[in-house]
Amino acid sequence: MTERDGANTCPTLRFHRRRPSMGQAVHVTLSAPETPPSASGPLRAVTGRRLRAADLLLADRGQLFRALFLAAPIGKAVVDTDGRMLVVNPALCTLTGRNSEDLVGRHLDLLSHPDDVPVEDLAIESAPGRPLIDPQLEVVGERRLQRADGETVWVHQSREIVHRTTGEPQFVLLSLVDVTDARRAEDDLVRRAFIDALTGLPNRRALTERLQHALAVSRRRGTTVGVLHLDVDRFTAVNDSLGHEGGDELLCQVADRLRWSTRVEDMAVRFGADEFLVLAEEVEDVDALRTLADRLLGVLDEPFHVRDREITLSASVGVTLGTDLAPEALLRQAHSALARAKASGGRGRIEVHDEALTDDDVDQLQLETDLRRAVDSDELRLFYQPIVALSDEHLLGYEALIRWQHPTRGLLPPGAFLSAAEDNRLTSKLGKWVLYQACRDASGWDDDLRVHVNISARHLAEPGFSDLVADALADSGLPAHRLELEITESTALFAAEATLQSVSAVTESGVTLALDDFGTGYSAISALHRLPIHTLKIDRSFVADVVAEPATAALVQGLLQLGAGMGLQVIAEGIEDGEQARWLREHGCAMAQGYAFGRPAPLPARQLEDLPAPVDLGELDAREAPADLTPVTELVADARLRPLTPGEDDGDGPTAPDDAAEQESDIQGPDGPR
Repeated sequence: MTERDGANTCPTLRFHRRRPSMGQAVHVTLSAPETPPSASGPLRAVTGRRLRAADLLLADRGQLFRALFLAAPIGKAVVDTDGRMLVVNPALCTLTGRNSEDLVGRHLDLLSHPDDVPVEDLAIESAPGRPLIDPQLEVVGERRLQRADGETVWVHQSREIVHRTTGEPQFVLLSLVDVTDARRAEDDLVRRAFIDALTGLPNRRALTERLQHALAVSRRRGTTVGVLHLDVDRFTAVNDSLGHEGGDELLCQVADRLRWSTRVEDMAVRFGADEFLVLAEEVEDVDALRTLADRLLGVLDEPFHVRDREITLSASVGVTLGTDLAPEALLRQAHSALARAKASGGRGRIEVHDEALTDDDVDQLQLETDLRRAVDSDELRLFYQPIVALSDEHLLGYEALIRWQHPTRGLLPPGAFLSAAEDNRLTSKLGKWVLYQACRDASGWDDDLRVHVNISARHLAEPGFSDLVADALADSGLPAHRLELEITESTALFAAEATLQSVSAVTESGVTLALDDFGTGYSAISALHRLPIHTLKIDRSFVADVVAEPATAALVQGLLQLGAGMGLQVIAEGIEDGEQARWLREHGCAMAQGYAFGRPAPLPARQLEDLPAPVDLGELDAREAPADLTPVTELVADARLRPLTPGEDDGDGPTAPDDAAEQESDIQGPDGPR
């Protein structure tokens, strides 16, 4: 109604209410002037229509809520504070596979997955003054539910508490968003990272984690762990006669026989092209391990049938047994035993690693001794591999890769000596040298070029690491934002609290952090939440098959989408040809690294008149690089790089017997300075 007082018009709102019976709506009548007193003409008519619409909206807000609730595309329920569902919408019925009669009046634990720990057991005691609601309603985030047909669904649960006028909770509006597809996609990424795509056996990454766990258990229980390294004899000749597809089929049959012939507690792994490894836990002695090797060779003796052809195979086996050893040392022993079995010239041989020092062992000890003086003797070198933008291949920066100019053995790649550095606890000393030298070199580059430096887990965990980075930047004058530190997934996953604090201090100064070998394990995904990651580097093992293998292509595309969704830069490693580069560019990858754009190479020689004082590698007091290195600005006068032509000198010293193996050592080397 409207009451008039002179020329002024004042709106009066009167509410006509009556107590409804159960199921009847509350009617509210609102009256208001159609237009403000000053309005006239068309404006008065438009304003009047809007106010009438508002009247209807307010009067029918109960029906509006009902319409929104029922039409919501996600599952919703009105739940009392005791956890019993009062009203449900059709989307929740579809999500749970039940009708409203099955849900209304039932407790939320009806939907819980039977394999999960009951929510009530995880409930936190309510703080004083906090309103009490059922523990099922306290869950916020992802949880697993079970549909009426037994199928598992993953949902993201959220809730809004509606309070009475007294402040007490009256009921809860629960929302359940189906995230099953996203969860399955994430699980598939994890599975692919740990499973060999061809044979379905666990891969080397899965072996690393399992072997670490097995050795830890063996030390606690006083048992031993056995490793059998198998290599199919003359597989290259068999592969040539069958073709690659036939060879792949044969490898799958070998994998199946190994899988069926091992104990439940053991694990068969595809270790390489035609190499397999069996990890045997709780082995009594060497004789038991040899018996297992004999049984596996017997299984492989049975003829294989591939494409209507009968193929007879044999394998050579290296066997080792250990308890108080590092995983790498145990694998190295098994490989050494396998090498002796292959070198014998026979087929189907088994060699057991013994504790006696072989010539190779003595040679390794001499290498470790030489490495101790390498830093002080100015024998270390830094090679740089370019990182480019895929859009036009212009240069963005370099990754620093360590080399050792050994006085008698020549130029050694990192794979030849980093394990010796780890055994002698020289990783931090090498890492310090690399960090200082890379910052000094990069300070002479163009201002828009960045340098990437690999950091080992041991070095990162040492006290004072953040101070070391700050000193290296101050020593070189390199701005912090031009330095990016690369860590591996294992470093990120197992980082202690002190390490996390060290990383935080470094990144707060402006230095960025890259996660290397991304996609090789679930740890890589979880690390994105633990550390301030700036850049993801997709492992070259995925890039190698991205064009030819649809499964790998789907995995890489998922990794690219994950990086883009989290606002991170992504670099694809190990690109060797234009087809790989084109595929990655078309699927949203912005940056790349690999032989297609440039091999690791030293900086060009300095002009003699520009030589500074020599570097004291022991104390790292000098401010310039060794005499045979120079700022890379001369190397990148033309910042658009090109692939090397066949036979062209790549600046990486004498050509290695296996060039692909050298690239593997550059990109896949042990954790630490590379």
